[in-house]
Amino acid sequence: MDDMMRAMDYLKVTSTMHNAALASTACTGRTLGEDREPIWVEGSKSTAKPPSPVESPAPEQKKKIPLPPKTDFEPNISCFPDVQAINASIVKRELAEEGKRCVRQQLKALKDKQDGLRVLREPQQKEEERQRDQMQQKVLRERNESLLIQKADQMAAAQLEAQQREQLSLRQQTDQKLHKLALEGVSRCQRRFNQKYEAIARILLSLDKETVKVCSAQNAQLKELGQKFEQLVSTVKMGKCDLQSQFLCSIIKAEECCKSLDVLELDIIRQLAEFSEQIQQQLKMEAAKKLEEERQKQQQEEERQKQVEQEKLRQEEESEAKKKQQEAEAAKAETAKVSAPLETKSQDVPPAATVTSTCVHPDRLKFYNDILALYQSKVDAVKPLQTEETLKQYRTGCQRAINLPLNAISAVSPQHLAQNFDKLYSFFAGQPTKVMNGATITINDHPLARDYCMLLMAKKFVSQTETAICSNPQAAFPFASVIITFWKLLPDFGKVFLAYMYKESPFLVPYVIPQQPGQTPEQYLKTIGYRLTDKNELEKPDIYLKRQTGIARLYAAVIITHGRKAAGPDQCFELDEGWLWLTHMVNVKPLPDISATMIMEILQTLGFELWRTYGKQFVKLLVYIQNIYMPQLAAYDEGGPKTRLEMLLAKFLRERQIAQAVGILPPGFW
Repeated sequence: MDDMMRAMDYLKVTSTMHNAALASTACTGRTLGEDREPIWVEGSKSTAKPPSPVESPAPEQKKKIPLPPKTDFEPNISCFPDVQAINASIVKRELAEEGKRCVRQQLKALKDKQDGLRVLREPQQKEEERQRDQMQQKVLRERNESLLIQKADQMAAAQLEAQQREQLSLRQQTDQKLHKLALEGVSRCQRRFNQKYEAIARILLSLDKETVKVCSAQNAQLKELGQKFEQLVSTVKMGKCDLQSQFLCSIIKAEECCKSLDVLELDIIRQLAEFSEQIQQQLKMEAAKKLEEERQKQQQEEERQKQVEQEKLRQEEESEAKKKQQEAEAAKAETAKVSAPLETKSQDVPPAATVTSTCVHPDRLKFYNDILALYQSKVDAVKPLQTEETLKQYRTGCQRAINLPLNAISAVSPQHLAQNFDKLYSFFAGQPTKVMNGATITINDHPLARDYCMLLMAKKFVSQTETAICSNPQAAFPFASVIITFWKLLPDFGKVFLAYMYKESPFLVPYVIPQQPGQTPEQYLKTIGYRLTDKNELEKPDIYLKRQTGIARLYAAVIITHGRKAAGPDQCFELDEGWLWLTHMVNVKPLPDISATMIMEILQTLGFELWRTYGKQFVKLLVYIQNIYMPQLAAYDEGGPKTRLEMLLAKFLRERQIAQAVGILPPGFW
């Protein structure tokens, strides 16, 4: 566009110059102002004529403009106006105006053309701009949408991951809750199952061999249910099942096992009822037969008595002549009758060994008598010291020197136990001991003081069974350790201690003292360890059993507890004493409650050591107690101790192990 404008301007200027040249050649005079003579510049070397008027050129010469003639002088421009310059300026001005006018016209035309083109192109530009804006908006929208989608995907992925973590956490919490609920549910079912299982086991164990054969199918089913339930419990405890489904199913299975056990119990009861009916029918038939036989025997006896009476009458009707002979014969017959009953009586009464063997073994009875004889000899020996009124303060000092450290015995630490033992032993070693009011005494102050203090200390140890050991079974072991240590250092002390134990509980021999003829029940209960209360009444059975339990715990603790290392390695009362006691106890006559209580306490304290030492022989002994002794005990005892002993035996044989007693002191503790 600019090139075209420049070309047009060039053409316009050329045309204008051409027209001005033509006008200047045709001009004959001045065109501006008045005519004047030309003014020439003074001082020029030559003069020239004023220019003649310009002749009009010929037509063929119009295209060529002649140049003015050269003059030798220069006009004084300042004095005379230059016509050509004026004309040229006029022409130039006109040309400039004409050029401007043409340019304005052309510019106006171009502007109009541009306005037209712009008007024509404005909708198209608007459309293009609109399309471009739409494209930009679309691209921007697509970019925004892609960014939004990307952000949304990221947020969704993060939210999904958070939800997954939350779901995983919730699932774990749910699984833990389900596991806990399953454990609680199965444990409740396990208690019910164990109680029912042990009840059924007791029923089966109480039967004889013939009756057990009738329930053989139920017995096998009982074992199968027990194994199945144990497997279910172990599975739930280990957490090996699917937490979402099988934990809840395990509770249902446990309930089903309990229900199956109930059904099995009813089946066993029904089977036993049918069998008992058959037995009763057989017994009725046998009873009828016996009645018939007894009736026949009675008839025969009556006939025989009639014959005897007739024979007596016949003998009475004999002649008096043979009276002396008959008297002699009668005297001989009288002698025979007297001797015959004596022989019969001597045959009916069993020997002393046979009578005592049902109550105590002869060897144990001899040991028991020896212990009591030693104890009684020491008691008789210290009576002067015990009854002398002037020695009352000395006896009080001895009691204080023994009671204070003995009551403080415990397994708090080895140093504490050793410290209290040293106080006791230093007193027995003859060292001075402080008592009340700052006074000091020694065991050598009286010749009978050693035996007196030995009896006093043994009695005090036994009295701990009804105070500290009954309420805290673990307290038996520190006391037992001190007792064993004194037993090693003072052998007579151990025998005196056993004498006090046997006096409190003869079942530790074991010796079931029989009730003597004419002995009242109260007197008999005193002989087996019952005490009188403050109201001069016999103590209640539960208090008696509690005290006997403490005595059995201390006795068993003495058997398995080691003494002080410095006292020597020898064990004066070893584990075989527990084995002998248990084997003898199941061979003596059982008594209600007390027999089961003593056996159960000894098994709980010594069972671990006996099983580890005797192995299969101990297991055989447990089986013997369960199958042979318990039916014998059931004939005398149907109380709680007997039931607890049955459950304990069943547990030991089922688990094939016995837990070690809690609180036992390790070897070398002090």
